[in-house]
Amino acid sequence: QAILAQAIAARVIGCRPVARPPLPCAVPVRAAMDDVIDSHIHLSHAYSGGMHNEWQASMPDSFKKDFTEADYRAAVAKSGINVTGAIFVECFNRPPEEEARWVLKMIEDPNSIVIAMSAQIYAQKGAAEVNGFLDKLRGPDGALPKGLKGGRMIFQATENNAPDACLDPLFLEGLEAVGKAGLLWEFCCHPTMAPHLPEAIAKFPEMTFVIDHLAHNTNDGGEMEKWGPAIDEIDKFPNVYAKMGATEEWEVSNHGDYMDRAIKAFGFDRIIYESNWFVNEAMGCQYGDTAKLLLEACKRAGATDEDLRKVFKLNALKAYKIDL
Repeated sequence: QAILAQAIAARVIGCRPVARPPLPCAVPVRAAMDDVIDSHIHLSHAYSGGMHNEWQASMPDSFKKDFTEADYRAAVAKSGINVTGAIFVECFNRPPEEEARWVLKMIEDPNSIVIAMSAQIYAQKGAAEVNGFLDKLRGPDGALPKGLKGGRMIFQATENNAPDACLDPLFLEGLEAVGKAGLLWEFCCHPTMAPHLPEAIAKFPEMTFVIDHLAHNTNDGGEMEKWGPAIDEIDKFPNVYAKMGATEEWEVSNHGDYMDRAIKAFGFDRIIYESNWFVNEAMGCQYGDTAKLLLEACKRAGATDEDLRKVFKLNALKAYKIDL
């Protein structure tokens, strides 16, 4: 249990909450982002009697409070960005099946901003683990909830978190089960795993994959000369999307250079905006910081209004198969 807690904390190794001023933006945010889908948010009500959150408990004090949908809406409102829908991504609310049921109720509520989710599915433990988890969520007719779109279990918190853990036969077995269920998989890993991702992805050409945070959790192996070529290889697979966000976790000062490299690789058809809320807020960032960085990077790459609409909305809907 102690090892797991340390691994969960390692998800954001080096996190230090700091007060940061709003990032400058030469492009009017409102004009470009008046209808945005945020592809990556976390929620917790662990500190008001809700489910225990194993991750928050291992983090600095700025993480140790509730982060609710109402809090999220308030953070978004301050940014001037019009978020019309958000995708919840697992964040260690315990137990995982209850986290999923909690969020699925939000998705069913027309007044909620949450429109889809990726649940914590421990694919690294194999097909039996995947199928056992999914069976707990199936309805009387055997169908999975419509709001469940994908699965994720961060490699930093698994028993095998080696750079090539994505090639572990047991994980590949679990990944196949996720795909057979019609779900996508989100890779969340240190940059050291990025060079190995193409080999894993190549085994499942019919499955959709999302690379969280540009495969740049911390800067362990994230130097441009190592990370860049790996991204260039990953982008060759048309079934892969890259989330552009969580810049507060990259541990680099030149965020724009990394965004430029990713946009050049994936193009505007497979880049997806993510805020990584509430991690960004707990680390002292404002909601609009990442959006402004991404908007500037898109403009540097010559993005049209339609390109921006893809990056900030349409690509998320396509990857997660969401009908609004």
